[in-house]
Amino acid sequence: MARWLVILAGGRGERFWPLSRVMHPKQFLTLVGERSMLQSTRDRIASVIDDQHTFVVTGMDYVEKVSQNLPEVPRTQILGEPRGCNTAPSIAWAAELIYRQDPEAVMLVLPSDHVIQRADRFRALAMRALAMAEEHGGFYTFGIVPTHPETGYGYIEHNGSAFSQPDVMKVARFVEKPPRDVAERMVESGRFYWNSGMFVFRAEEFLASVREFLPTLAQAIEVLADEPERQGEIFDELPAISVDHGIMEKAHQVYVLPAEIGWDDVGTFASLARLLPRDEEQNAVRGNAVFVETENVTAITDGPLLSFVGVKDLYVVATHDAVLILGPDRSQDVRKVVQALRDNGNHDHLL
Repeated sequence: MARWLVILAGGRGERFWPLSRVMHPKQFLTLVGERSMLQSTRDRIASVIDDQHTFVVTGMDYVEKVSQNLPEVPRTQILGEPRGCNTAPSIAWAAELIYRQDPEAVMLVLPSDHVIQRADRFRALAMRALAMAEEHGGFYTFGIVPTHPETGYGYIEHNGSAFSQPDVMKVARFVEKPPRDVAERMVESGRFYWNSGMFVFRAEEFLASVREFLPTLAQAIEVLADEPERQGEIFDELPAISVDHGIMEKAHQVYVLPAEIGWDDVGTFASLARLLPRDEEQNAVRGNAVFVETENVTAITDGPLLSFVGVKDLYVVATHDAVLILGPDRSQDVRKVVQALRDNGNHDHLL
C-alpha cells in the first residue's frame, strides 16, 4: 500500500493581479519565502511522499511551467486539463490513474497555493491521517482551528472524537461561507473548524464514492483513462463541481483532524499582508519601498521603487507594466479590475 500525493494547481489567481497573469498565475508566484507556491507545497511533504508518487493536476497551458517548477515529478504524472471543472473532476482523474497503478493506494490531496508556517506539525498530521486511512478507511480532512470569525472560508462542524482518538473527530456537516453573525456564533461554540481543502483517503474508496454520488463523472473518468486522446471531447461534457459539494458533504465516514499549523490560503492581498513583517508604523514591503510619514501601507513590487508620503491604509502592487492601488477592505474586488480589462479588450495586461 503506497502513499501518493496529488497537488491541485489549476487556479487562475485573479485576485492577485497584476502579479498573477493568465500565463503566470498565483501557484507559480513567490509570495512568501524563496520558492514558488507550488514548489513550497511539494517541499513541505517531500519527506513523506517522493516525486515518483506525486501527481499534479493543472491547466493544459501550465503543464510545461509545472514541469519547470517540479522537474523531478514524472511528466506523465502532470495532468493538463483543457477546461477547468473544479476540484472533483481533477481529483477523480488523478485517483483513477493512481488506482490503476496501485489498487491499495492512499492519497493526500493538497491545493498548490496555501501557506503553512508550521510545516513540521503539518507533516505529522498528514502522516497521522494517512495511517488512519490505511487502517480504518474513510475520508479525512484537516480542520484549521479558527482564530477569528472569518466569512471568506467554509467551516466544518465536528461531532465528538472518532475511534476513541482525541485527535480525530467525526464530521457532522460542512458549512458554506457564513455571514458575520453566524461565523461569530460558530467560532464561539468551539465545534467548528475552517475547511482547509486538504484531504486524505484511499483511491478505491474515493472512486467508489464518485460512482455513488457523481456517476456521470465516474463514467467519463474511466473513458478518459482508457482513451486519453479524447480528452478535449470528454472535458467538454464533465460536470463542474467541487469535491466538497460533490463528495465530502455526502460521503460516509468523514473525519477531521484539528490543525494548528499556521495555515493561510493566501487568497487575497489582504491575507498576504498578514504574513509580511511590519515596521513600527505597521508598514510592510516585499521588494523595494520608502515610507515617509506613512502608516499601515503594504507595498509589493517586482521591480519599480515605490515611495509613499503622508498616506495610510493602502495596498499598492507594482509590476513592470501595471500598478494596483487598493483600499484596505477591497482586496476581494481585484477580480473586478481583471473583468474590466477583459471587457475592454485590454488583454496585454492580463497575459
